[in-house]
Amino acid sequence: MAAQTTTQRSFLLPFAAFVAICAVIVVLVFRALALPVGALEIGVLCYFAVLTFALHTWQERALATDPKRFVHRFMAGLVIKMMASLVLLLVLLLTLPKEGLIPFAISFAALYLAFLIFSTTRSLRLMRMTAHR
Repeated sequence: MAAQTTTQRSFLLPFAAFVAICAVIVVLVFRALALPVGALEIGVLCYFAVLTFALHTWQERALATDPKRFVHRFMAGLVIKMMASLVLLLVLLLTLPKEGLIPFAISFAALYLAFLIFSTTRSLRLMRMTAHR
C-alpha cells in the first residue's frame, strides 16, 4: 500500500507539469497562428488529462500486486484511449463548424500523441523499475 501511495504521489507532480506545458504550447501555437484559443481546445486538453490520469491510476494499482496484470492493463489502456479518442474526434468533426476543423484536428492529434508518449514513457519506466526489484 505504501508503494502505491508513493508511486501515485510521484506521478502527480510530473503529470501536472506535463499538462501545464501542453497548455502553454497549445496557447502559444494558436496565438502564433492568429487562431483563437477557446473552450474546445481547453476541453480537449482536459479530456486527455482526465483520461490519462484515470488510466494510470487504474494501471498502477495492479503494479504492486501483479506485474503481468499491469502489462495487460497498460495494453488495454492504449486501446481504450485510442478508441475513445477516435469516437470523440469523429463526433466533434461531424458537429463542429467547418472553418476551424483543420487546426482543431491537428491540435487534437498532437495532444493525443503527446499524452500517449508521456504515458508510455512513464509505464515503461515503471515496468523496468519493477523488473529490477
